[in-house]
Amino acid sequence: MLKNWIVLFGALISLAAAGLSQQDTAGVSGIDAIAARQASLDMSSITFRSMGDAMKAGREAKSQGYPAASLAKWAKALPRMFPPGTGRGETSADTQALPVIWRDRAGFDAAAANYAAATAQLASLAAANDTEGFTKQLDEVNQACSRCHARYKQGDQGPPRK
Repeated sequence: MLKNWIVLFGALISLAAAGLSQQDTAGVSGIDAIAARQASLDMSSITFRSMGDAMKAGREAKSQGYPAASLAKWAKALPRMFPPGTGRGETSADTQALPVIWRDRAGFDAAAANYAAATAQLASLAAANDTEGFTKQLDEVNQACSRCHARYKQGDQGPPRK
């Protein structure tokens, strides 16, 4: 089941990143961009939690190489998942993205870069099979998420509570 989620996660990121990394995003509506980022963030959370569960179960870091590398790829694409016109009230889609993302784009991009660096280090530790370092780095990744969400997301970290 986890492998299916990882494959789906990778496919969604590839499609979303390919569509949103272009200069002209005319083919992607604001509603679609919001849906893609919400699904991707949910899968990111699932991937992160599954890696934590694997570490708690005594697995080696190298067993988490693919999910860690996938998370690092996602982290690079993350800022482009918030194009102009996809804030709260700018479409009919419900979003927890706060308007400060677009008012403080430099700050948001810096927070996203911090997340990308943390996930890149996580992938590196998995590749090196540094289980102790990998386990500690999971906390660093979580902290990067928390810091960004505290400033740029309405509500608690994790999926929306409805």
